[in-house]
Amino acid sequence: MKTQKTGVVLVLISGIMWGVSGVLGQYIFNNSNMGSIQLTIIRQFVSGFLLLIISVLKKDKKVFKIWRSGRKFCSFLFFSLTGVLGVQLTYFLSIENSNAATGTVIQFTYIIMILMCTTVIMHNQPKIYEILAVICACCGIFLIATHGKFNSLAVSKESLIWGLASAVCFTIYCLYPQKLYREFGLINIIGWGSVISSFILIIMTHTYSFSFRSTYIFLLSLLVAIVGSLFPFVFYGKGIELLGSVKASLFVTVEPVTSAVLTWMCFGTRFTKEDIIGFLLILGAIEGVSVMTFKTKKKD
Repeated sequence: MKTQKTGVVLVLISGIMWGVSGVLGQYIFNNSNMGSIQLTIIRQFVSGFLLLIISVLKKDKKVFKIWRSGRKFCSFLFFSLTGVLGVQLTYFLSIENSNAATGTVIQFTYIIMILMCTTVIMHNQPKIYEILAVICACCGIFLIATHGKFNSLAVSKESLIWGLASAVCFTIYCLYPQKLYREFGLINIIGWGSVISSFILIIMTHTYSFSFRSTYIFLLSLLVAIVGSLFPFVFYGKGIELLGSVKASLFVTVEPVTSAVLTWMCFGTRFTKEDIIGFLLILGAIEGVSVMTFKTKKKD
């Protein structure tokens, strides 16, 4: 019982930290000339470097194994660009074009995408509650994006596209790397993936200099890397170990709630009734699927 409570606390802390990092990102975008690309580079490099330091300090013999992996390095590189870099960059681009709450809620449709992918891959006939969850999530996205009007968008097209792209990348992040984790270690894969992808992003975008308006913005950027990647990554990993992935998904939905509350408190962002209903439909779909899946597994 004690370990279960510990797992719940760790997952809740992770979700809150991820929610806070999204709001910090929005604050940086609003109060500096820094964009999503620069913030993603800093977040990826700092968090990846610190994770590798942790691995070295733990004397993990697998820390450099990925560099001698031959063909599997291509698989690792694909995951680094889509699962590691893709999810972070598209998430911040969505926030930059809207706000932290909207970007986070749209990204969280990844849980529904995982459901759809596993149904197709495993050739399982979808259950009624799964079909209802997909319909609810789609209705939620429709309300957030259009406020119920078929001829216009209530959020920018860029925000919607990047948010859904982030959900796709997050789906890859969750489903693709399991074999890599088992062979090379989770911390090593995420650590090297983050560092490598930060350099690739630098080269691809020719971002060779960073201009900070103040030391304060620079420190906030570092905080995004630590609060948004390093600590929640470790806590959530431990939480899944104690609770299991299905049960953990019940509590990590505190992230979009945190983002919505902080966006309202910090920026005075006003959400319409359509926004709120859309948020509730998406979160309700996620919670419904998680609860029903957990009950089904418990019976088995």
